[in-house]
Amino acid sequence: LFRKSFQEIYQSDSEGWETSKDLRSNLGNLESELLFLNTLTGINIRKYSKKIENLTSTEMTERRIKKVLQRHKLSGNCHMITFQVEFQILEFQNKENLSSIITDLNIIMESTAYSELSEFVSRAEERRDLFMFFRSLHFFVEWCEYRKRTFKHFKVVSKVFKFKHMMKK
Repeated sequence: LFRKSFQEIYQSDSEGWETSKDLRSNLGNLESELLFLNTLTGINIRKYSKKIENLTSTEMTERRIKKVLQRHKLSGNCHMITFQVEFQILEFQNKENLSSIITDLNIIMESTAYSELSEFVSRAEERRDLFMFFRSLHFFVEWCEYRKRTFKHFKVVSKVFKFKHMMKK
């Protein structure tokens, strides 16, 4: 699945590669980087697509200004929470610099019992802040896992305490 997604992403950029061996090697590097990021963050991207639209007009071309709209769509999960993210990036490039802004961000999540998570998602959408979404999701899931382990620990301690108390009687 990852190999197919990466092939779609880099298919248009493959013109500069000398051989298919170079492309396969680069694909292998990208797959290992993705695996590392999955392990580091707990976020697993299952599906990804990207569409590019050139918005540069003839007048802009004459002034050497390039304007591109990228539409991204990805879906994945972070442990037990599944999500889908759709966003657009508008890029402007002239002689001196390249700037880009997220013009649209839509986050779709499975309904969960965690109302705090929907607050994080809403805030990230309002601010069009992808980093905030992924960081909040990662820390939220870590917090949930920590909370589960803590409650499990107290349950075990409580059972031991009850058992010792019953033995004294």
